[in-house]
Amino acid sequence: MPTHHHGHLAGLSEYLAEHDSRSIFDDALASGTLWNFHAHPGRVISARLTGVETYDVTLTPAEGEAETLRKHDIHFLYPAEQAAAVEKLVKPDKAVQALGLEPTVFHGDRQFVKNKSLFPLMEERTVVFITLRNGSVIRGLITGFSRYDIHVSMKGGVAVTLLRHSLHDIQDKDGRCYLKPEQEKRKDWKKSSVFVTPAE
Repeated sequence: MPTHHHGHLAGLSEYLAEHDSRSIFDDALASGTLWNFHAHPGRVISARLTGVETYDVTLTPAEGEAETLRKHDIHFLYPAEQAAAVEKLVKPDKAVQALGLEPTVFHGDRQFVKNKSLFPLMEERTVVFITLRNGSVIRGLITGFSRYDIHVSMKGGVAVTLLRHSLHDIQDKDGRCYLKPEQEKRKDWKKSSVFVTPAE
C-alpha cells in the first residue's frame, strides 16, 4: 500500500540500533571511578558503582558501607570530579520541588518524551531545559540518549546523564514542550531538518 507523506527521521533507526539498549550504569560500572548520584529523597551519594541488577544498583563510597539503591530512585548522575561545576549549573525549580513528587515505579506514571522528539533536538543542537521530578533543571544540549537515559552537555561542556524515569518536563528556550502528549498534537519532528519524505 502506498504511504502518503509519512516520511521518517534520517538516521534515527541506525542511531537506536547502536545506542538504545546502552545504560549509563554500564558506563559508570566500567569506569571504576567515583560518580555522584542525585537520588530520592534529596540525597547526593558519591560512590563507585560496583553492581548493576535489573532494578537495583550497588553503590560503594570511598569510605563506609556499600548500599543498594533502586534505579528508579536516581534522578541524574555524573563523574564526581565535576561536582563543583554541576552544582553551579543545575538550578532548582521551586514550584516543582514543592510538588514533592515521588519516584515513578510504574511506566504509566512517567512523563514521556519520544525518541523522534529527542533525535532532532540532538541533531540540531537545540538548547533544552529539562526539569526532573526532584525540581532540578538541567539546561544544555542533548548529546545522546537510550531507552533508559538522556545525556546532556551543559555550559562549558559539563556532562550529566539524567534517567528518563525522572523526567518531569522538557522545553526549548521558547517554552515549547516536547513531552509526548504535546508532541502527539504538534509533531515538531516533522518540521526538523532531519525529517525526510519519500519522493512521490
